[in-house]
Formats: sequence, C-alpha cells, structure tokens
Amino acid sequence: MDVSVRLDISRFQRASAELKRQVPYASSVALNNVAFRIRGEERAAIGRIFVNPAKLTLNSVLVKKATKRSGVAKVFIRDQATKGTPPSKYLAPAILGVDRNVKRFERALRHAGLLPEGMYAVHGEGAKLNKHGNISGGTYSKILSQVRASSDPMQNATNSNRSKAKRGATKGYFVGKIEGTLGVWQRVGYKRRRSVRPILIFVKKKPNYRKRFPFFRIAEGIARRHFPIELDKAMDRAIATARPWPGPGGSF
Repeated sequence: MDVSVRLDISRFQRASAELKRQVPYASSVALNNVAFRIRGEERAAIGRIFVNPAKLTLNSVLVKKATKRSGVAKVFIRDQATKGTPPSKYLAPAILGVDRNVKRFERALRHAGLLPEGMYAVHGEGAKLNKHGNISGGTYSKILSQVRASSDPMQNATNSNRSKAKRGATKGYFVGKIEGTLGVWQRVGYKRRRSVRPILIFVKKKPNYRKRFPFFRIAEGIARRHFPIELDKAMDRAIATARPWPGPGGSF
C-alpha cells in the first residue's frame, strides 16, 4: 500500500541545456521534500483518527527516497512487524473500507475446532481493553493456552490445571454457549459466588470497517499543492550552485 510521486519532465523539453542538466538533481530534492511532508501529514492524521494509536502504528508511514536516476519517491505503510500483524494489514480496512481479515487468534481457534467455520470473534462486554482499544496479546495467549488451542503444545494448559481451575476460584477461560451465545467466557469470583463474563462473542457476520483514514487523498492533495513549489525552489538552488557548463567541445 503506497503512493508514488513522479516528475513530468515534458515542461523542460524546450529548456536550455544548462536547465536540463539540473532537472534530475532538483527533481529528486523536490520529490523527497514532498514525500517527507506527506509522511508528516499522514502521521498527524493517524494521531487524530485513531484513539491512542500504538507506537508501531504512529511510525508505520515510511518513505523510500527518490534518486536522480529513479525520479520516483514512494510513501508507504510498513508491511513488516517483529511480532504480530504488520501495519499495512491492520490499517488496510480503515484505508480501503474492506472486510476485516481473519485474525491469527481466530485461525488458531478454528484449527482447534472451537470456532465454527464462517464465524468470527468480536469483543464481548467483559473484555478488558488496553489504551489502544484492543485485547492485549498476552490475554489472547492466555486464552489459547487455557482452551488448548495454542500452536505451541507447551503453552496449552494441562488437564490437571484445567480441573483445578474448575474446582476453585479461577480466572480461567473457556469456549462454550451460555444462554444461546457462543464465545470465549471467563470464570470470575469464588465458589458459590462464581460467575462468568463474555470476553469474545462468535458472530456469523464478517466484521468490517468503514473507510476513515484518507491515506491516498492526503498524499495526492499535498503532492498537487506542494510539488510545483518545491521543484521551483530546488531548480533555483541547483542553478545558483551549479558549476559553469563548458558547452560543446569545452572542458573544465
């Protein structure tokens, strides 16, 4: 997911040899200035649109600089992450307005036979959300471990631990249907005062997100407004600082 800013050199076809000689350098400077301006505006938009965005999200907009040879600067969203889902994937629904992709957690539950085909997991009323509005990765790991759906067998709760959790006070998670609602529930309280609360609810309708991050519109607007200005500034500076051109047959 990226936006590329290119230079149309047709306006320089009738320019002097001296002016043409400065075009590649000046254009690369102008393209990069515009690209970094776009990055700044995209980051500011992320801070306005999303509630307490994670550091990875705020820093997800990157720039590939233009060179004199390439003539293209690229602004894009990071498509890699050390852990978890890369920003290019989880921001795509907000940019494109598409259905949410199946999460790794859902795939694990489905592989374990706990999440029926065609159903998806959404936050329940009892879910504790972090400042970014999400269930933490640690909580997801605990759930998968306790319902024995982790991809790492060593992480899955043992039968003895599960039995112990059922007998006494526990904050254990389990998958089940309560009052007709299928999902992941958490046991809370002690003995006779024990109850459950919904952490994740399984639904048949695929979750989707409305388009709310105008990534492309922001980039295109800035490029249209600022590139001519940046190019004129870069050309003026390039010509002012250029070494004299010897002309045909000349030498320095």
